[in-house]
Amino acid sequence: ACGGDDTGSPAPINQPPVVSAGSDITAGENQNVEITGTVTDPDSIPSLQWSQVSGPPVALSGANGLTVSFETPFVSGETTITLELLASDGVNAPVADRVDITVTDGGVTVSTISPAGESYIDPEIHPLRPELVYQRQGQVWTGAIDPATGRFVSATGRDALIDETISLTESRNGPEYGLDQDGVAIFYNIEGANGPQLAKATGSGGTYVIEQLTQADLSTRVNQLPSQDAASETTHLVFGRFSTPDDIQVEVGFISYLDERTPNINTDVTRIEPGFAGFRWLRGSTTFATTISETGPNRGQIMLVDAATGETRVVTDDAGVKFDPYPWFAPEFGGATAIIARVDETDIAVYVDRGAAAFERVALLSPPDGTDLQFVQSAEPFVSQDGTSFISLTLKDDPGSVFQDVSDSEIWIYGIEDGADRFTLNCGDGAPDTVRHEAEMLSGASQILVYYNVIRPSGQFDLVLCETGLAP
Repeated sequence: ACGGDDTGSPAPINQPPVVSAGSDITAGENQNVEITGTVTDPDSIPSLQWSQVSGPPVALSGANGLTVSFETPFVSGETTITLELLASDGVNAPVADRVDITVTDGGVTVSTISPAGESYIDPEIHPLRPELVYQRQGQVWTGAIDPATGRFVSATGRDALIDETISLTESRNGPEYGLDQDGVAIFYNIEGANGPQLAKATGSGGTYVIEQLTQADLSTRVNQLPSQDAASETTHLVFGRFSTPDDIQVEVGFISYLDERTPNINTDVTRIEPGFAGFRWLRGSTTFATTISETGPNRGQIMLVDAATGETRVVTDDAGVKFDPYPWFAPEFGGATAIIARVDETDIAVYVDRGAAAFERVALLSPPDGTDLQFVQSAEPFVSQDGTSFISLTLKDDPGSVFQDVSDSEIWIYGIEDGADRFTLNCGDGAPDTVRHEAEMLSGASQILVYYNVIRPSGQFDLVLCETGLAP
C-alpha cells in the first residue's frame, strides 16, 4: 500500500500594516486642523502613534488614534509642519507614513483702537497684567486690554481716571508704570511753578492718591522713567533735569535719578546734549543704562548705573557714539545682560555681557530691504513667553524728532540675530507719509500685540494696534 502526504499547507505569513497619513493640506494661522489616516491589517489591530517630525512645535490631540488634531501656530512666513503616523502590530517592524501641513502667513492686521477724534498719547503696558496707561487731553487714564483680541475691554478704554490736571506738553513723555515690593504705581509729570515736576499715583479702581514727589525749585524734571523691580524696597526714577523749561527745547541739562523715598536728593549722571538724552532701565533690577556725553575717552560709550548703590560701570569701548541704550536679560545668551543701542543713527548694535571688562558687540542690525527708511529711533527689546528676544523700533526718513516734523516713519519688529536670516516684520498698514511713534509690545493670548501712536497732521494721536501673528 502507498502512504499519503501528511505535511499539510504552510502556515499563513503575518503581514505588516498598510499605513497612510493622508494627503498634504494647506491651512491658515491659528486654525484647528484634523488629519485622519488609514490603517489596514487583516491579521490584527495595530497600535497607532502620531508624532511631529518637523516645523514649529504644536500640541497634538488624539495622537493614539486614526484622527489627530492641533491648532496651527502664527508664523512669519509660509511654514511646513510634518506629522508621522506609526502603526505597529507587535510582530513586524513598525510601518510609518508622513503628511505635510503647510501653514500660510496671514500677515499683520493693523487697526485704530482709540475712539474717533480722540488722542490717546504714549501708551505704556502694565508690568503685571494686560492694561495700558496713557495721556488724554491733559489727563492720565488706564484701560484694561482683552488679551484675546488686543482691544480695550470697555468701549472707550477709559476705565480709570488717574489725574486730570496734568501738563505733559513739554515733557515729551506720558505716564509710566513703576514696580517695587509695594506693587505698581504710576509716575508722570505735573506742572510746577518752575516747569514740570514728578508725581506719583497709587490706588486701584477709581480711587487714587496723588503725591507730588519733587517740589518747585530751580530744576525742571521731565521724561521720567521708573524702575520695575518687584524685589526692590522702593522705586527709583531716572529723568532729565533742566534749569529752566527753555533748556528742554535745546537739551541742556543733566540725566539724573532719585529714590522716591527721598525725592529731593537728585544725583546727576551725565550732561544732556543733543543725541545724548537716552536712558532705560534693566527691568527686574535697579540698574539703568545711559550714554556718557562728557568730553573724554568714554564719550559716546554706554554706562550702567545702579540707582540703589550709586555704582557706575562703563560697559563698551568700541568706536562710534551710542544712542538710547536699552538693557535686558536675553534668553538667547543664557539670561546674561544684553544692551541694544543706536549707532550713527542708522543701525542697532547688540552687546552682551560675556564676563569681560567690556560687553561684546555680537550683532549690528541695519534696516531691512523692505523699507526705504534709514534712520532708527526708539528701539526697545521684548522677550516672548517662549524665550525669544525681539526689538521694536521706529524707522524714519530723517533723524529729526517726530515731535518737531511730519516725518514718514514705520514700526518694525526685528530679531536679534545677525545675518541674512534675521527676522524682520513691518507693523504698518502700508500708508505712506505717516508719522508712527513709540511701539510697545505685549504677549496676548495667541500672539504678540504691538501698540503705537499714529500722529496726524492735525496733531491728533491715534492709538493703533498691530496684531503681528507671532507666537506670544
